[in-house]
Amino acid sequence: MPTYLTKRGATYYFRRVIPEDLRPAFGGKRELTFSLGTKDRAEASKRCRVAAVQSDKELDAARSMIASAPVAGAKPADAAPIDREAYAAAAFAALQLKRDAAFAAGDLPTFDAEAREKLELYQAMLDGGDNLGLSLAQVEGMQRATKALLTGDGAAVLASAAAVSRERKQVAAKPDTPMLPKLIDKWAAERNPEARSVDMWRRTCAMFYAVSGEKPVGAITKADVLAFRSHLMAKGNAPATVDSRLNHLRSLFRFAVEHDIIGLDPAASVKAPPAARRAKEARLPFDAATLKAVFGSAIYTKDERPNRGAGEAAYWLPLLALYTGARLNEIGQLRPKDVMQEVYLDAEDRECQAWVIRIVEDERDGLTLKNASSNRRIPIHQALIDLGFLRYVHAARDKGQARIFPDLKPDRYGVITGNWSKWFSLHLRQTCGVTDPRMTFHSFRHNFKHHARACGLDRAVNDAFTGHESGGEGERYGYLEYPLLPMVEGMARYRVPGFTLPTSPASLR
Repeated sequence: MPTYLTKRGATYYFRRVIPEDLRPAFGGKRELTFSLGTKDRAEASKRCRVAAVQSDKELDAARSMIASAPVAGAKPADAAPIDREAYAAAAFAALQLKRDAAFAAGDLPTFDAEAREKLELYQAMLDGGDNLGLSLAQVEGMQRATKALLTGDGAAVLASAAAVSRERKQVAAKPDTPMLPKLIDKWAAERNPEARSVDMWRRTCAMFYAVSGEKPVGAITKADVLAFRSHLMAKGNAPATVDSRLNHLRSLFRFAVEHDIIGLDPAASVKAPPAARRAKEARLPFDAATLKAVFGSAIYTKDERPNRGAGEAAYWLPLLALYTGARLNEIGQLRPKDVMQEVYLDAEDRECQAWVIRIVEDERDGLTLKNASSNRRIPIHQALIDLGFLRYVHAARDKGQARIFPDLKPDRYGVITGNWSKWFSLHLRQTCGVTDPRMTFHSFRHNFKHHARACGLDRAVNDAFTGHESGGEGERYGYLEYPLLPMVEGMARYRVPGFTLPTSPASLR
């Protein structure tokens, strides 16, 4: 019987032992086995010889694929880097040979079934299972090649490998490209971003160089970016954080492409990992126990005013956030003139008045908002009035204060509540004992949205309070003209179940 020919029942099969050193390239399998699709010995012998030639090519391809695999026990610096795109292309070519052999033997369904099993195996490796001695680049390359073969998307794999080859040629043709810090300088000079953004970009690039090593922009490859992404993921960064870091790099590389510094953006097709964990990482509203801890602190029970708490801001900002749903900086930058009475008509067309807080953008006074829809006014809840908020604002107006909370000092980026936010985070953790990282000052905003829904407020009214876009054309320009009647009625219904108001500040009693 010819070599590799075996028989199961009446059907002939091809069976060949995979050399031990090549088994990692086949997902750990010990043999290449598939049906030759015939019961006739002469026909089986002919098909077996064809399959043997195909398997020789497949084993040769596998041998070249793992030739650059890290040696067990070798130091990372000694391991040869593996190009994912070229590796995926080689794996795809090897799989094509095997598929052709399966087709010739009439056993394509078996091949497809085995390929799908391997996809599951590769995913299990990437999820933390036994990697069978393979590197991350090899597992990802084989996963991509197998998926491409099953979906008929092999052209994309081969084109990507060709793009990497072109990129290398372009890198060689542009040896005098700048280092990342110099590129940031050019980008910042032209785009004029906020100082905070420039610092964030610099931190990202420093982190990137710590992983890839310092090299000119033209020498940075997609493999470097993928390694950086893997590093961030391995450190347990949230998907949103990984996405943000990659976007920093991508904006710089796009800038370099636009200015003909490099030919291709090495981060163009590198995506952040799926945000499957985002629901767990999302901000949480404060529960009843946490609200009790915050508003039971000495700030509210003993009229203490910590040095970094910016005087009365320590008392009022949490209460304003709980009863308006506004963002921290929106209420921190309020001016006395932003608190006023407005006239509206009730359901019987009678003229009424309501105290409101106007949250607006004003470039001359340095007032900034997140987006256009954030321009709005919010009726002041009776709880805040009872605590003396209007008296506090009137006193600030009488003193000629530019801001309601004059003790707030901007941080080095000019954010009026930047330093206060850091203080509140420490106060929340160390004084109030709130350790859940998903609870921050922004949780007050989530409290407002949650309790507004629980009170049966219409979604449009809820969005008008918080400045969230709800899809209408008008909302894109803010809620300053939203009808006041439903907002006044909605605020009258708003309550925080189980919450007991603290006492007024001593100065207002």
